Amino acid sequence: MIKDAEYWITKWEKSKNFIVEKDRIKPKSYLFSSFPKTNLYGYQDGNFRAPLVGDFFSRYQRMAGYNVLFPLGYDSLCLSSFLENKKHSNRINDDISMIFKNQYLKMGIGMDYQKEIDLKHDQYLSSLQNAFIELYDRGYIQYDYMTVYQDKKGKKILDDFYKTDQLIPNCLKAFYLDISQLQDPILQKIKELNVSTEIKSALLNILNPQKSLTIPFYVSNNTKLNITLKEPQFMGGITFICLHPDYVDFPLYTLYDEYESIERYLSDENSKDFGVFSGTYASNPLTGKKIPIFISVHYAQEVYVGNPAMNPEDRAFAEEEGLPIIEVIQNGVYIESDLLNGLLVDVGKETIIHSFLEAEMATVNTYYQKDKILLSSLDIFGALIPFLKDSDQHIYSLKEYLPFVFSAKFRPILDENIEVPGTPMNGSINHIFSTGMLPIIALLYDDIGAHISIFSKEAEQIFMAWNGIQHLAINQNEFFETIFFPLCIFAIIEKENKVTLPPLMHQLTMIHPTFDNEYQSLSRAHNNLLEIDRMLNEYKGDAVRFYFLNEALDKDFIFEEEELASTAHLVIDIDNYFHQEFTKTNNALDFQLFELWKTCNQYLQDYDAYSYIHYLIQNYKTNLRHQAMTSKQALLFLKLLYPILPFMAEDVYASVFKGKYLLSDDGWSY
Repeated sequence: MIKDAEYWITKWEKSKNFIVEKDRIKPKSYLFSSFPKTNLYGYQDGNFRAPLVGDFFSRYQRMAGYNVLFPLGYDSLCLSSFLENKKHSNRINDDISMIFKNQYLKMGIGMDYQKEIDLKHDQYLSSLQNAFIELYDRGYIQYDYMTVYQDKKGKKILDDFYKTDQLIPNCLKAFYLDISQLQDPILQKIKELNVSTEIKSALLNILNPQKSLTIPFYVSNNTKLNITLKEPQFMGGITFICLHPDYVDFPLYTLYDEYESIERYLSDENSKDFGVFSGTYASNPLTGKKIPIFISVHYAQEVYVGNPAMNPEDRAFAEEEGLPIIEVIQNGVYIESDLLNGLLVDVGKETIIHSFLEAEMATVNTYYQKDKILLSSLDIFGALIPFLKDSDQHIYSLKEYLPFVFSAKFRPILDENIEVPGTPMNGSINHIFSTGMLPIIALLYDDIGAHISIFSKEAEQIFMAWNGIQHLAINQNEFFETIFFPLCIFAIIEKENKVTLPPLMHQLTMIHPTFDNEYQSLSRAHNNLLEIDRMLNEYKGDAVRFYFLNEALDKDFIFEEEELASTAHLVIDIDNYFHQEFTKTNNALDFQLFELWKTCNQYLQDYDAYSYIHYLIQNYKTNLRHQAMTSKQALLFLKLLYPILPFMAEDVYASVFKGKYLLSDDGWSY
């Protein structure tokens, strides 16, 4: 009979089975999984397959002699957490975190309390805020206007990655991560990931890849100007071209008669003047119309194509200068656009790219439109952005006053003993930042409360020593914040420190969500949330973890309680198998077990938990259960079961094999 889970939980804790050791000899392995959002009843949404996968591999690796870092925690930095907990208490307290902790333990998820991260506590918040300030001080985080998407009530703002028909675009001042100069290293890091083509495509799509067309525009002084158009479908509406004085060949496109006015323009402050006419015109290759070329310092690009038909600022300039404005869209189709006339807007871009390429008049390239990641939030709860604004609207940092602490009303505020001028910024750090920094800060968070700069030499040494995340198990809907964002931060650290670090993540399992048997997502709105505590008490932790791991992780999981009950019976059957008498010899089984061991170990090396479990259990059902084993053979099979059924395996090891220590201390050797 399997002892209560509490018995083995206590034994594991006393033996310090899950402690991350300060050991320079043992090989290191860093595993990471999604953190749950806090609520009153724990894992009601069934999304605990991610930490189960992490624990599965961490148990095997500890037996195999690895020093395993597998941080666990609870994400309380989001609006849903705040609203849920407000119903129960006037503050988020440790009792709510204990619900998750107890469910972790009852499912056999091993915890090292040195690496337990509760995101609401000051120590972690301070590390998070310090990282924010370091990125701000180096210019990667900026505070300026950017396009965001809001809900219809205006209470929530989201990054454009989340845009839907239900959200309204708006331009607001906000904190954002500037990735405009990081696209090449980010692309390289995505390319290096050991993931499927589908996941790589999803990550690349975050950057919003677009096609640009480089076309020669013939100039009236018989020169040629190559212009790259990011929106070639609107070239019928081009009204003017600007050359920046830094453009290496700009004198080639300037008539001698205009030199004096150009020199005067460049020597003046030009706070109001748009620019100066070069005296030359370019010919639009699509429509044949003449386009005046200006010299201007007001555009950062070397060559800028003005399109007043589409751009309000260009329209205002064209009207002021008396330039013609060519409308190119009417009733959703193109006009005044030559071969595009009559085409729908959506069809125009591919049509014009294909036509110019076919005529061998242009080259096509891919560029990535996304260059900002929203970091601000309008949520009333979260890690407050650590900045003040004075009466002159100047923003300055509160670095010396960290960490912020929480008031009883959930508002993150400054400590009462701190007096500073100015007003704290509205809003908080959003979920992209708080979740996205977790895989990096967790590695640097060895001593609770210690602050290690993400750019320090000490951090660099830790990154090198742990060699990145060996396996990342995350919920499918979190790949933006849990994969893409950390890759961006790692690219920044490498750039600032002028160093090449090991890849941040090596293997990745993307875990699909859990649904009920009517294929509805598990939510309070559908009244179908799981009674996880009842299930753990009724079916026990081994059966619950076995059931949720014994289905393909890259497929949606359909919860059926009848299947869970059936799994619980199978666990009892396996347990009973070990309580029969062992045979003295079974030479035929030696080869079968060797092949089983070899195949299972290959699945472990590939971080394929589902195939491991499926293969092992099918072997048991079709072959092993019908044979008597020797004691040595049974112990080998028990070790293979340990990452799946840790409670049962420890119980059998103690009661049947009279193990003096824990099975997890016995090693993973054949």
